[in-house]
Amino acid sequence: MLKSRFNFQRVYYIKTNIALQNASNLDAAKLLYENGLFGLLISAIASTMVIFGLSDTEASSPQVVWWIGLNTMLFVRLIDMILWKVKSSLLESSGLFGIQRYATGCIATAMFWSVYVVVFYPQFNTIELISVIIIITTLASSSPSLLAANRFTAISFSIVLLVPMSVMGVIAEQAHRQLLGTLGLAFTVVVVFSCIRSSRFTLDAIYQRNRNQMFVSEMEAEKNHVAQANQELEVATKELSELNIDLEEVVKKRTYEIYQLSNLDPLTQFDNRKAFTTNLEVLIEQSKAKESPLALLFIDLNGFKKINDTMGHNVGDSVLIQVTERISAFTENNRAGRWNGDEFLVALPHSDQDTAMSIAQAIATSIAQPIHVHGSELHLSASIGIAIAPAHSSSAAELIQLADLTMCEQKKSGNKQPRLFSSDLKEKITASQRILEGLQHAIESKQFYLCYQPILTAKDKVPFAFEALLRWNFNGKFIGPDVFIPLAEKSGFIREIGAWVLNRACMDASHWQFNQQAAVSVNVSVIQLMDDGFIRLLDNCLRSSGLAPERLHLEVTESTFVENKVKIRQQLEQIQARNIDVSIDDFGTGYSSLSQLQSLPVNYVKIDKSFVDNIQGKGEAIIRATLFIAGELNCKTIAEGVETKEQSIALSAMGVDYLQGYYFAKPMKNEDLIAWQNPISNTIF
Repeated sequence: MLKSRFNFQRVYYIKTNIALQNASNLDAAKLLYENGLFGLLISAIASTMVIFGLSDTEASSPQVVWWIGLNTMLFVRLIDMILWKVKSSLLESSGLFGIQRYATGCIATAMFWSVYVVVFYPQFNTIELISVIIIITTLASSSPSLLAANRFTAISFSIVLLVPMSVMGVIAEQAHRQLLGTLGLAFTVVVVFSCIRSSRFTLDAIYQRNRNQMFVSEMEAEKNHVAQANQELEVATKELSELNIDLEEVVKKRTYEIYQLSNLDPLTQFDNRKAFTTNLEVLIEQSKAKESPLALLFIDLNGFKKINDTMGHNVGDSVLIQVTERISAFTENNRAGRWNGDEFLVALPHSDQDTAMSIAQAIATSIAQPIHVHGSELHLSASIGIAIAPAHSSSAAELIQLADLTMCEQKKSGNKQPRLFSSDLKEKITASQRILEGLQHAIESKQFYLCYQPILTAKDKVPFAFEALLRWNFNGKFIGPDVFIPLAEKSGFIREIGAWVLNRACMDASHWQFNQQAAVSVNVSVIQLMDDGFIRLLDNCLRSSGLAPERLHLEVTESTFVENKVKIRQQLEQIQARNIDVSIDDFGTGYSSLSQLQSLPVNYVKIDKSFVDNIQGKGEAIIRATLFIAGELNCKTIAEGVETKEQSIALSAMGVDYLQGYYFAKPMKNEDLIAWQNPISNTIF
């Protein structure tokens, strides 16, 4: 009897899998054919426009033949769609054959387009080329959505469309076509990955849908069987009961799996963003009803990115799991969440400020303990911001934002103690937000302007260059660069602002009639320098202004070189290849100064004001050492922050090449340079 039951279950399992696969194939075929009409219309319209609508001349015979062939094939596919809908779509076993039929027609369509591109590519003018590229890429871009029901069809359709056109571009003689070809190959890779992801999602959805339907059908069948077998033997009743229990367990398991996917972070098993925010809203309402405070901790790990980047994601995941365990020791179920990669949230009901600070400090201390992973001892610290409900906010989203901003301020301050949100911090954040909002419109509102400070030769006191310094009049209030530049860098506005400064400085310098040899020196942030489009921006500014490259100098701070050294070096080499000089600003105050001078192409070293101010003390030794190093490496030197005659004389005597500071001139607007230049006073020299 047991053997008979085993054979029955085995046969049942095989039949079930076959039925499930057939049903999934049929659904996939239906989805392909339902989406197919749109693709046929696009191909027909696009082919007609290409042959008869783009060129000023009459279409050639081969082009017309191609058009007739393509549209004939499209018509055949249309007939196939009609036949499929009328007959084949009703047969459960016809799914696989339907997929193969549709794939054949779809790939044949792609091959028609590829033949057209390969045959007529050399004859395309610019408009035809762009139009064909748009059509081909549009058709290919539709494959992740329209062909997601069959991975092979989606990928093959994209490759057959894009690769021949891209290869024709790569082997073309024109540089722009080669670039388009290269971009086409890159786009092919993107589309293929999109097809894989979209197909995986669609096929999983189809499979799960049919599987669920099969489960439901089985459950209904079993219920009916139980009703009919009410009077059968006790053994049969027991077996049916056990089967029902098994099915219920499957449903429970699937329900729990769905809950996990929807609400839990897969790595840490903490609530994800959505689930935590929802739970926090409930906790806040409970807190208000009980008139009891609720504290929210926003935790960010310091040093995790370095571990993740240098030791790999497997080690990083292990570290996060251990951190999760340490945080869990201070919280309860559904009261901890993972907000982002290394950011966590903890809700503490019935916790006032003192309690929250104590728990936050305990969590920080726990996280700071050594973490042992794969034989390595790793160390982290945590920055923690705290906000209290309802004192600070009764909105879950706003409370999270306040705790996040508090954490950011605590991290910036360098203070290791957790920080509590306060009205002072709120005012600071509000002021920063106002400045950020103002930065978005400062250029179009014409609130930015440039001032220029002369850089003179130490020997003759002749203007050698003028440093461009950005100023901001924000609705009648002067905002210092030390305030708005860090905010612009953090928000990303620095790219747009830096582009404006560079363009404005080049324009001004190109119109300096009072001194047509002086250069203009422009500060460049690391964000600008790391931007792939910076060199193109540089060329555009020089081209539009007409300024000679030799009259443009770029200043980069020494701390810039801590970033991607390979990328920075490549950028600086491209800059110098255009005869644009580069200065290191604030030399000696940054990171690994000597090694940077040895490995990076620079022309000038700017001696920081702090050393000039201390020239009567230890500053003199540092200045002399800098002069020696710069001389050995063929770099000129510029001393900034010169404020007295004595400093000017001493620096000149030491051998500094150029001087800059309030002793000679304060930064002045462009229109004031002429008045300063013409009567250059000899009294200060």
